[in-house]
Amino acid sequence: MIASRTDLMAVLRQFNPWWKGEKMADLPTWRRAAFAEVRQWVKAPPAPRAMLLSGARQIGKTTLLLQTIDSLLVEGVPPVQILYATFDHPLLKLAGLDGLLELWREIEPARDGPEYLFLDEIQYTQDWQTWLKHQVDFHKGRRIAVTGSAKPLAVEGQ
Repeated sequence: MIASRTDLMAVLRQFNPWWKGEKMADLPTWRRAAFAEVRQWVKAPPAPRAMLLSGARQIGKTTLLLQTIDSLLVEGVPPVQILYATFDHPLLKLAGLDGLLELWREIEPARDGPEYLFLDEIQYTQDWQTWLKHQVDFHKGRRIAVTGSAKPLAVEGQ
């Protein structure tokens, strides 16, 4: 492994301040119309699927995820059940999806109840589509929302 586990854990803790009882910094208080839909989907998915938010860079996908996390915390979801990671961070990209989940549960052991995974810029990870399908198929207690920029998410050959 190129990065140490200690460095990777420090990055994860930085992106998940609620694990230490801290608030997210600089989160806008206003909400886009799409927030209500994202929030409803996360609380009660209509089907056992993951949610993908795609679009151009800098349009608010990350803000939607972070506002959703904030609302879950306000409603009393245990902070250890919520993971946020962005794969445009080089160390998290190197850790990969399974490595990330392993680190999460090493830092914050699982509890009963749904787990909420918010994975930003997932297109930077290898084989993310297959990984996501397996998560949906075999980990029914996980609610997964991912984002990706529109151009890198395009299917090869199209």
